[in-house]
Amino acid sequence: MTDYAKYPFVRMLIPFALGIWCCVCLPALRLSPSTTVIIALGLFALALVTAFVLKSYRNNWIFGAIMGCYLALAGYALTRVHESEVQKDYFRNFETDASYYVARVYDAPTERSNSIRAVLSLEYQFGDSLPSRPVTGQVMAYFSKTDSAFALRYGDLIAIPAPIRELAPPLNPEEFDYRAYLMRKGITGQTYLRDEDWIDLQVNNGNPLYAFSYRFRDVLLASLQRCGVKNDEFGVAAAILLGYDDKLADEVRKNYVAAGSMHILCVSGMHVGIIYLLASFLLSFLNRKKWQKSLKQILLLTLIWLYAFIAGLSPSILRSALMISFVIIGEMIRRKGFIINSIAASAFILLCVNPYNLFEIGFLLSYSAVIGIVVLQKPIYNLMYVKNKVLDRVWEITAVALAAQLGTIPFTLFYFNQFTTYFWLSNLIMTPISFIVIISGMVLLLVSWIPYVNVLVGYLVWGAVYVMNTIVSWIERLPFSIVKGLYVSEFEFVMLLLIFILLLLCVALKKRRMFIGVLSALLLMMVSVTVRLYQSDYQKGMTFFSLRNHTVVDFVRGGEHVLLADSTLMSDESAVDYSLRGAWTKRHLSSHPETVGLNEDFVGDYLCKKSNLVSFDGKLLALWDEEQVMDSLSYRLPVDYLLVCRRQTPDVQSVVKSYNAKLLLIDGSMPRYMAEKWIAQANEWHLPYYDLGRGAFEVGIGED
Repeated sequence: MTDYAKYPFVRMLIPFALGIWCCVCLPALRLSPSTTVIIALGLFALALVTAFVLKSYRNNWIFGAIMGCYLALAGYALTRVHESEVQKDYFRNFETDASYYVARVYDAPTERSNSIRAVLSLEYQFGDSLPSRPVTGQVMAYFSKTDSAFALRYGDLIAIPAPIRELAPPLNPEEFDYRAYLMRKGITGQTYLRDEDWIDLQVNNGNPLYAFSYRFRDVLLASLQRCGVKNDEFGVAAAILLGYDDKLADEVRKNYVAAGSMHILCVSGMHVGIIYLLASFLLSFLNRKKWQKSLKQILLLTLIWLYAFIAGLSPSILRSALMISFVIIGEMIRRKGFIINSIAASAFILLCVNPYNLFEIGFLLSYSAVIGIVVLQKPIYNLMYVKNKVLDRVWEITAVALAAQLGTIPFTLFYFNQFTTYFWLSNLIMTPISFIVIISGMVLLLVSWIPYVNVLVGYLVWGAVYVMNTIVSWIERLPFSIVKGLYVSEFEFVMLLLIFILLLLCVALKKRRMFIGVLSALLLMMVSVTVRLYQSDYQKGMTFFSLRNHTVVDFVRGGEHVLLADSTLMSDESAVDYSLRGAWTKRHLSSHPETVGLNEDFVGDYLCKKSNLVSFDGKLLALWDEEQVMDSLSYRLPVDYLLVCRRQTPDVQSVVKSYNAKLLLIDGSMPRYMAEKWIAQANEWHLPYYDLGRGAFEVGIGED
């Protein structure tokens, strides 16, 4: 029989996380503070009655169920407290009175391709005729690249103008919800600041510990460059050693993702474990006496948390540091812990600090990988006996990679719609090399002030990282290194999670009957996939996408589609990945469709384009061109949709004279000031319109 008392944090974590999920994902379930307090008091009273009245052992489950509800309510309430909108001084509540804000730079600014990005924490609000008022809230700020913007540091106070822009929702189907992503980080607005828009108040009131962390990290980054680690190798070394990935080139990042080695670039359990083992070895002379052993454990704790602080306190390193801390503390008090309980304890603490960690993909991948390794690695390893010691070591590393991959599959498929096929090969080669990089990198940071020695070690680090990058690039070029377009619906995601959890229980509890549940969940998932694939064979419609710099209309029939787009779209890979690929993946469409230019003619099986007219399954689309006004026709050409794109002078009067359009579509590629003029004229002429600048427009052929 399983002794569940050994896993108290596991039992606490499950209902607590469920309460957090309900608060975020079930907005209809909104409890007022008074209702929450009443329910909490009722549960507490019920728990007391159960504890003192129902003393029989067989009734313990009642007390456990009540405490589970209490923890779920606690998770819900804690998440509500973290919501910006419930804060008394939330800046949106007083924005109509604001002229400008005093804001503090909340984290270290980072350089982007066209701007300097930083999160700002609003401190005070000022109005023309009102005294200052303290406010709360965080906004994402984008600064023009100027000397003053580059000089910004964590904790600096600046004055910025009001109002603050609302975060924009996703404009296209299946597009990444950047607004939800920022709001779960507590960021509820954004602003774009030119050099003349903001004032540096020459005051810094940041947290001294964080300020020290960022400054020390900058010193270490400069040391890496000074010792000869440059270019792509510098970006990778900075990510591996210090968790700083702002200098990581997009191509390098893409290669590591395709090779299944992205986890190496994230400071996590492997990095903390290596530091722990190395520091423990160096401090082994303190193993003689009891007080020396205690001193050693204290020093180890200090070193681990100092490194975690320098590396930015990301969820992955916090989890690793907390877990190893529990192990060290257990040794200090002569208690042996259970690793699963330690993992659950670290997750519980991190969720108490920030409930929205539950929705961070890095947090989820980190924990699922560790749980997979802890529970499944040994059973997988035991599946095969290898007599040769070298091959046995190879199989052991491969078993670790397989266990971690099994744990992360539900999340990688659901969030990224892709699967890396050579993860086992990548981990087999990269694990020993990354060990060399981490050890030599730590040595480099320690000897960076010693002439000649620092350069010698620097070349060792550079060489090791160069080998890593070369291997990853080679793996990325292998056939089918990454399989994309693997869409997973929410129901299928739940089934994948259920399969993983049941598999863990089946292995951990050694109850083979649970494997029936695994097969049942797998069958349900396969039925869902089959139904979805069947439906995709009969889909038909067109989508007018909303992109600021491009015109895109997608014509779909079954599993085929033709893209009507400007000539520069397909070369803009970031725009395609961000705005279009999600919809294509969900609809099981090719990621490389046949593309027709706006000025090209085309005749296909179900689509015909001649000049500025497009015929698709009985629907007629016209592309407005002010140079081709149809004054020569004796009648108005009837069309279903009229699309106005690019920089077209607002002239609804000419549109009405030339076309009898059921709906005017104002493209997102048009500048906003010009789109507003088109909208005003459409209202004046009572012409129905849809503004694609506010979101995509989908048409199902055959539907009203």
